[in-house]
Amino acid sequence: MIALTGGKTGGHVTPLLSVCEQLTEDVLYVGNENSLEERCCQKENIPFFPIHFPKMNLFRAVWESFRLFQKLPQKPKAIFSTGGFVSVPLLLYGIFHHVPIYLLEENVVMGNSNRFFSFWAEKVFLSYPVSKMKKKYQVVGQPLRKIEYSYGKYASFAMDILVLGGSLGSLPLCDLAVQLSDRWKVGLIAGRYFEKFKNNPNLYVFEYVPDLPNLMLQARWIISRAGAATSSEIFFLRKPCILIPSLHTKKNHQYQNALYFQKKQAAILLSEGVKAEEVTDTILRYQADEAMMVNMKEAQKKLTGNSAARIIAEILEGKQ
Repeated sequence: MIALTGGKTGGHVTPLLSVCEQLTEDVLYVGNENSLEERCCQKENIPFFPIHFPKMNLFRAVWESFRLFQKLPQKPKAIFSTGGFVSVPLLLYGIFHHVPIYLLEENVVMGNSNRFFSFWAEKVFLSYPVSKMKKKYQVVGQPLRKIEYSYGKYASFAMDILVLGGSLGSLPLCDLAVQLSDRWKVGLIAGRYFEKFKNNPNLYVFEYVPDLPNLMLQARWIISRAGAATSSEIFFLRKPCILIPSLHTKKNHQYQNALYFQKKQAAILLSEGVKAEEVTDTILRYQADEAMMVNMKEAQKKLTGNSAARIIAEILEGKQ
């Protein structure tokens, strides 16, 4: 059995689901109860082991989790984590019970949980190179889910711009979408702000789209936060994009991601609070220069592949 852990945001959950699709052995997802990861596992029929993880009491969470882990159907063969606080109990369990642990770091700066547990990890998979590479680090790219791509599924929602606020939603990007809708045909993934914006007649508003890449196909441009998972999906589709990183991420990792992607010419970096006029000017400037558009798509191609999930799965199962 392979145990998977990581959660809270789509950026932690989606790569685990991607790898799960490639695994041939039994899997068990360990995550927070009543969470995004639990809902995703229920939908995908993936066995889920819920733990109670009070944010302000790490030691209690670990103690309670260790007691619950005694009820695991069997000792895991390996543990694979994408990070986040919810992964801590299972990773500690793996260390104390001599279960090999493997980590995935999606961002260009390593998170605190991954940095700490990297000392005990058999291997740390990277979506992109980090500043200080070690022997156990392996750049595999971003694991992407299997999706049946269809231009027709959301054909009635053809739009100039699709604005993505991440799995939790982003109020600044929702407000920006409203401003842009005065000139452009705009779609919005509103997340938790869906109720506030759903009745706006100038927008296509969605709370959540399970096959988001199919909706992305209907947009000429994407405006998004700079989470690694969503950025990789945008790049895989070769969509011109503007990244507006959140100002409230640990280690400012979204800004570091966006800066890295801009240096690679795969995306345009703009700051939170940018006015709709500046966004419009940026889009029009790029659209007027065919070479700039081609260069962006070529740069995106260099940053993406579709083999990361398979490589990780084969290593977890001992096939590599």
